[in-house]
Amino acid sequence: MKYRGMLYACLAATFWAISGISGQILMQQFHFTANWIVAARMIVSGGLLLLFSQRFNQKKSLGDIFQQPSAMIRLLLFGVFGMYAVQAGFFQTIEYSNASFATIIQFTGPIFIIFYEAFRQRQWPSFQTIFLLILTFIGILLLATKGNLNQLIVPKMAIVMGLIAALAIAVYSILPRQLIMEYGSLTVVGMGMLIGGIFANLVHPIWQVDGLFTLASFIQFLIVAIVGTALSFFCYSQSLQYISPSLAGILTAVEPLLSLVFSIIIFHLAFGWIEWIGFLLVFCSILLLQRKM
Repeated sequence: MKYRGMLYACLAATFWAISGISGQILMQQFHFTANWIVAARMIVSGGLLLLFSQRFNQKKSLGDIFQQPSAMIRLLLFGVFGMYAVQAGFFQTIEYSNASFATIIQFTGPIFIIFYEAFRQRQWPSFQTIFLLILTFIGILLLATKGNLNQLIVPKMAIVMGLIAALAIAVYSILPRQLIMEYGSLTVVGMGMLIGGIFANLVHPIWQVDGLFTLASFIQFLIVAIVGTALSFFCYSQSLQYISPSLAGILTAVEPLLSLVFSIIIFHLAFGWIEWIGFLLVFCSILLLQRKM
């Protein structure tokens, strides 16, 4: 059973990595915008996750949420500042740079969780944690500058949107904890995704299509919406039935590495030794930080 859980976690990481690659293809080859992709993706995947939640009957029923005003308020905040902010930040980072950089910088989300816990507990992080945070910052700096501190090789907006996505990861992880305990992860994330999708459609309605719709682009969109969102989260949720959250977190941490490998193969991404050092600093530091959380 443990191996089944590990397989589910690895599949989730693989599907998430593939999603970013397909998103980049939609933007570069078919000229879709990040805002349209997010609006369409969240509506489709949110609906699918809610169907999954009803099929697998997680904890309380979906209707129970609407009878609790406090739960609804928290769910609305989670949908907009958690789910929507993560998706919008991630895909706009891809739009300004590439899927690999977006995945790596979003991977730093645990840093904001550490700051939140330190503030909540009125306690400074340990020396080891601070050291790992510094290594992470150095890694991002190397990735963004190729070691030349006088020049950024990625647009400033890519860094800004990537950090917004990372911050939203912290909100996404902290805000719904109680809701998930009561209603189940598939129900809460599905509702959050749907609420975020409604908000995303206020920013960019899905009927205002700004890309080239062909069979190939439709397939890429299905990969983003179904494989990279609904199916990936379903696999991650299923993995938690067989393995601990910490082990699942470590296994899904291969997502940035997979995204980098896919980018090198598909987009012929040039990745020099300085970028490899930066990537390994970020990857290893965050992995160690996750084990401490």
